[in-house]
Amino acid sequence: MANSAKKMNMEESKYRTIAIVATTPFIIIGGICIGWKYVSRAWNNKKTDHRRQQKIPRSISMAAIHGGKLAVDRLVDYGKQQPTTQSGDDVERLKTLLENEQPHYKELQQVLGRLEMNRREDEAIKILKKAMKKKKAQMKPNSNEANDIGFLLAEMYIYKGDVQKALKCLAKVKASDPRLSLYKAIISMMDQKEQEAIQHWETFKEIQNQTIPPSFNEEEFTEFKNAVYLLKQDIDAAATQLKKQ
Repeated sequence: MANSAKKMNMEESKYRTIAIVATTPFIIIGGICIGWKYVSRAWNNKKTDHRRQQKIPRSISMAAIHGGKLAVDRLVDYGKQQPTTQSGDDVERLKTLLENEQPHYKELQQVLGRLEMNRREDEAIKILKKAMKKKKAQMKPNSNEANDIGFLLAEMYIYKGDVQKALKCLAKVKASDPRLSLYKAIISMMDQKEQEAIQHWETFKEIQNQTIPPSFNEEEFTEFKNAVYLLKQDIDAAATQLKKQ
């Protein structure tokens, strides 16, 4: 019994791990399925909470696609959220992080996720664009940092449902980065282009598993597809609510 419990804990820890590559800090997904299940289970368990009867914040849905650990972190942030005070701190924190020569990508994601929860993605986009402009002025448009900012900008535009601007951001990032194919797969699914999404998904898996023969896992893609459908619902709900204001 003890060995069985230990094995279960080891498996859970494995799936909660997100590896960051030092030279090009992209997220290696340890299980999109796990991230989706974390969000679905956490959401279902909180249906009695009036606040969580709203649509899930878009950043939580995106985190589910990235994998388990990020999804859990976003859910924790959502539970702690103080919309009237902390979001202002996060705006300043974002500016401070981007002033660093090598911003911490994971922390940038966390701060941007909290800003999205507070519907401050427009401010985030302005700050990110200013940081990108600064990188270009420093003659560093192809640096890892500029590459990361490009992906973060694309994610913000995806939250707004503006996939064309997201694609423009993706057109400027490194083609070898596996996030490119993942984000294109997300956008294709949002546009209901499933065959195109499958092609991008297969490319993503091939780049991600360069040392492992690529294979198409239908069950894993179905989990990814479900997560994107949820993200699209959240984006549409946010847009509808904005129009009513």
